[in-house]
Amino acid sequence: MGLAFFFPSLSMEQYPPTHKSYQPDSLSMKAKTTFRMLISLPVVLATSAFAQNDDTDDSPIYELSPFEVAAEGDQGYYASNSISGSRISVPIQDIPLSIEVITSEFIEDTGATDLRDSLKYSAGLLLESQNDAYGTFDNFGGVNNPEGATGDKGESSFKIRGFVLDNTLRNGFRRRHATDTINVDRIEKVNGPSALLYGVGNFGGIVNYITKSPLPYSQQDISVGYGSDNFKRATLDSTGPIGKHFGYRLTMAYQDSDDWTDLNTTSHYFISPVVEWKPFKRVKLTLDYEYGEQDEDAISFRSVRAPTLEGIPIFQSDRLETYGFLEFPDKDVRTFRWSGPDSFLDTVSQNANASIEIGFTDNLYYKGGVNWSKVEFDSLDVFGGISTNSSNPAAQPFLNTIMARQIIDGSSNDVLIPVDNAVLQYNWGGNAEVIDWEQMRHEVTYNKRIFEGIKWLESEHNFLFGYSHELQEWEFAGSGTDGFMFKDPTDSSYLRFGTQADGSPDLPFELDNLQGAISENTGIYAVYSGRFLRDRAFVVAGIREDETTSRDGYFEEIGSRAGRQFFDNTTVTKQTTQFGISYEVIDGVSLFALTSEGIEPNFDGQRDGTGKALDATLADAKEFGVKVTLFGGRIAGTISKFKIKREELPFSYWWAPAPVRGQFRRNDDIIYRMDEWNPTFNTDNKYLQAGLNEWNAAVASGAVYQKQSGFATYTYLNASTAQGAAFLDAVFDALKAEFALPRDTPGKDNDPWPGWLYNGFDDDEVNTAAEDWSSGDFFQTITDQSEGWEAQFIFSPTDNFQLILNYSHVEREVISPGNFVEYDYADGNWDRWATWYFPNSNWGLAGVATEEVYPDGPASGLPNQDTSTWTGVGWGTGEALDDTPAHVVTFFAHYSFKEESRFAGLEFGIGGLWESGREYASAFTSAGQRKQNETGNSIKATTPSRLTMNAMSRYTWTMKEKYETYIQLNIDNLLDDKDQYGLVYAPGMSWKINVGMKF
Repeated sequence: MGLAFFFPSLSMEQYPPTHKSYQPDSLSMKAKTTFRMLISLPVVLATSAFAQNDDTDDSPIYELSPFEVAAEGDQGYYASNSISGSRISVPIQDIPLSIEVITSEFIEDTGATDLRDSLKYSAGLLLESQNDAYGTFDNFGGVNNPEGATGDKGESSFKIRGFVLDNTLRNGFRRRHATDTINVDRIEKVNGPSALLYGVGNFGGIVNYITKSPLPYSQQDISVGYGSDNFKRATLDSTGPIGKHFGYRLTMAYQDSDDWTDLNTTSHYFISPVVEWKPFKRVKLTLDYEYGEQDEDAISFRSVRAPTLEGIPIFQSDRLETYGFLEFPDKDVRTFRWSGPDSFLDTVSQNANASIEIGFTDNLYYKGGVNWSKVEFDSLDVFGGISTNSSNPAAQPFLNTIMARQIIDGSSNDVLIPVDNAVLQYNWGGNAEVIDWEQMRHEVTYNKRIFEGIKWLESEHNFLFGYSHELQEWEFAGSGTDGFMFKDPTDSSYLRFGTQADGSPDLPFELDNLQGAISENTGIYAVYSGRFLRDRAFVVAGIREDETTSRDGYFEEIGSRAGRQFFDNTTVTKQTTQFGISYEVIDGVSLFALTSEGIEPNFDGQRDGTGKALDATLADAKEFGVKVTLFGGRIAGTISKFKIKREELPFSYWWAPAPVRGQFRRNDDIIYRMDEWNPTFNTDNKYLQAGLNEWNAAVASGAVYQKQSGFATYTYLNASTAQGAAFLDAVFDALKAEFALPRDTPGKDNDPWPGWLYNGFDDDEVNTAAEDWSSGDFFQTITDQSEGWEAQFIFSPTDNFQLILNYSHVEREVISPGNFVEYDYADGNWDRWATWYFPNSNWGLAGVATEEVYPDGPASGLPNQDTSTWTGVGWGTGEALDDTPAHVVTFFAHYSFKEESRFAGLEFGIGGLWESGREYASAFTSAGQRKQNETGNSIKATTPSRLTMNAMSRYTWTMKEKYETYIQLNIDNLLDDKDQYGLVYAPGMSWKINVGMKF
C-alpha cells in the first residue's frame, strides 16, 4: 500500500489565495490536514508489519539504515561519511562530489548560534554581499541598504561559487528560514548543482543541515551566555530513552541582543521536540516539530544615498547605487541610523516533519516522509532619497544645501560636492507575507554485492528510486503611505512613523497591492552507484524528471483601473542528469570527475510580461578533482576545478514591456502628461527647446491641451496626432544626436536629460504603452556562469590538534542579458516613445541606435513591431556584475591540552578569513541600468582586501564526579577592524562568554 495512499497530494483548489488580513483562519484547514497526515503514520507502520521478522525479544536494537550517518565515524572536525551527496551514507572519499561537512564539535567551538554563523569558515561561501549579478535590493531600506541578496529577511541566503542560494535544506526538505544551532547536529554543503536528489537549483551548492536525534542514553545540557552589545542567551538540550522503544530530544533556545549599529535589536526563542519510535528491529518512526519567533527592531537604513545628479526619479532608486551616503558632522557614519527606531521585522516560523524507515531485508530499505513548514513575515520599513529642486509645495520649507559624497566616480578618489536645494523625501511601507510549504518524499534503496571472492569481478551495486512532491502557497500584501513626505536633509533627528518633520500626521498609510501564487513540483528520480575494481572505482549516475506547475497566480494594484489580474496556469516538465566517477589511484588518493545539472522550479510564480509563468532555471556543471584521506583521516581534503553555466534566470528590467498589465488602451489616442516636458516653461532644457517649433504647432492644432485631474490642472499631449508625434520625435532625435557626438566633443552632455516623460499612470486621461511596463513585477531571463577552483583540507597530526584550511577562486561572467516579450501593435499603432525606446544613457536605448537595439523595432519599417528583438547591446555581457572575491582563504586551528597535562581541560582556537578585493560597484545597477560617471566612463569600484581574525578558549571540568561543566570565550574580529569596505563597515570586535553543564 505504501505512504502514497495515506499522503495524497493536497489539492489547493479548495483553498483560494487569501491573506491573513482578510481571513485569519484561512490556513487552519491545511494545518488540520497536515496533522492528520502526521498521525496516520502509525497506520502505515501497522500495514508494514509484514516486513518484520518475529523479533519478540526485549532488545531495542536498531540497525542503521543507508539513510543515516554513523556519527561515531566523525573525529572532531573530520567527518568520514555524508548523506547529502547521494542520499545514502557514503564515504566522502569515494563519492565524486565536492562535499564539506561541518560537525557539531566545530559549530560549538566557533560559538555559532545560527546557521549562517556556522558557515563563516566554509570554502567558497559568502555570508555578506553588496553587489549581486543582476540581483536585487529588496532588503529593508531598499537602495539605502548596502547589503545585497544575502540580507534576505529569511536569513537563509548565501552565495556559493558566486550564485545566490535562497533557501536551505533541513534533513533534505527545503526551508525558507534559518534556524538556531541548538537543534543542528551537522551541516553538509555539497558544491555545485545537485538537482538529481533534491530537485532544487541552488546552483553554486546546497546547504543541508541535519537535526539532532534522540540519544540511547539520558543527557541534559544547559547553558547561559552573555556578551558584547548586551548579548544574552540560554539553551536547553535534553534527550534520552522512554521505555524500550521510544526516545526523545527537546531543544530550546532564547536569545536577545543589541547590535553594533544604532537602535537595532534582535530577540528570538526557539523550541523543537523530537520523538522516535522503534517498535520493531528494522522500523523507525520519527516525529519532530520546530517553532520559533524572532523580532527585530530598527531594521531600516542607516543613511540615504546622496546623489550629485539632478533628475533621478525616486522610483528609479537603483540609479542611486552610484552614489555614497549622506553624512552628518555630529554622527558616527558607521553606526548612525537616520531611519529611526520604528521599522521592524517580526517572523514566525514553524516546521513539522514525520518520517518512517523500514528495513525489509538486509539490503532493501524504504524511507518516506512528509514535511510541512510555514513562515510569516510582518514588517514596517521606510524608504528615503535626496531630491533636488523639488516643485512640491510641501517640500519648500525643508530645502537646504548638503555635501554629497560621490564614492564611485570611476576615475578619481572620493569627492564631496555641494548640492543646493536638496530635500529628503521618504515614505513608509509595510508588508505581510506568508509562505506555506508542503513536501513529501518516498525512497527505496536496494544494494547487492556480487561475485564475492573473485578478485577483479567482485562489485557492489546500489539502486535508489525516489518520488517527491512539493506544494507552495505564497501570499503577499503590501501597504504604504500615500505619497512622499519631506524633511530637512541636514536635520539628523530620527524619522518617526506617524509624525512628519513639522509635527503633522503622516500621510494615510493604506493597502497598496495584493499578490499570490501556488506552485507545485513533482519529481521522479533514479540513482545508481557502484563499486568496481577491488572497490577502487566508484560510479554514480542518475536521472530525474520534474513537473512544475504555477497556478492561481494573481496580482492586484489597489486603485489601478486594471483591477485584479489572474495569470494562466502553466506546467513545465524538465529532465536533469548526473554522472560521476572516482578512482582510488593509490590508497587514500582518489581522482574524480562529475557532470551534473540543476533545476530551480519557479516556486515564486514569476511571470513574463505576457503573464505566462517562467520556465524553470537550469544549470549545467562540469567538475574534476582529487581527494585524499591519509593516515586514518589525519590528512583529508579535496581539490577541485569547476565550471557552472546557468540559464533562464529570472530578472526584471523595470522599463521592459509587460502587456499583461492591460493599462494601455490600444484603440484610443496615445496621450502623455507633460509635467516636465513643456518647453514653454523649461527654457533651459536644450532638448525640449529643440522641439519648440513642433510644440508650438501642436499647441496651435489642439494636440496640446489642459484638463483638470483631481485638484490639479495638467497639460497633456495627444501623440496620435501628427503635430504631437512630431514634438516627441524632435526631442528624441535631439537626445540621439547628443549621444552620437564623439566623446571628446566640447560641451558634449554624456547624460542628456530632458525630464521624466512617464507621468500620471493613475490618471485616466493618460494612455501610453509605457503604462504596461514591468516595474519590477514581471520578468525576463538571462544567462550567466561561474568557474574556478577550490581546496578544502583538515589536518589532525595529533589527537589534540586540528587545522581546517580552505581556499576558493571564483570568476563570474554574464553570458546574455536576455530578451523582452513580444509586444506588437496592429495597424502600426505602436507607441515609439515608450520607456523601452527612450534614448537615455542608463536605460531604454542607453544611447545606442534604435535599429541596433531592436532589429525588428520602430526603425525597421515592419508593419508589426516586436520588442522581443531587444538585443541588450552592451548590457552586461562579459561583465561580472558581482562582488564574489576572486580569492578567499579561511582557516581554523584548535588545540586542547592532553588529559595527563597540568592544563587538562583547557582548549584554544584561532581562526581567520582573508579575501581579495570585491567588485562592490559594477557597470550596471541591480535593476540592470547602466552606471556612468560625468565623463561617460563605466563605473566600477573594488574594495581593498580584508582580513578577519577570531579566537576561542574553553575550559572543561567535572563537578561532583558527574556534572561536566564548561566555560567558553569567543572573540570575533580580534583585530577590532572597523574599516570601510566598499559601502559596508567592519563591525569591530565582539565577544561572548558561555557557561554550560552536561549531566
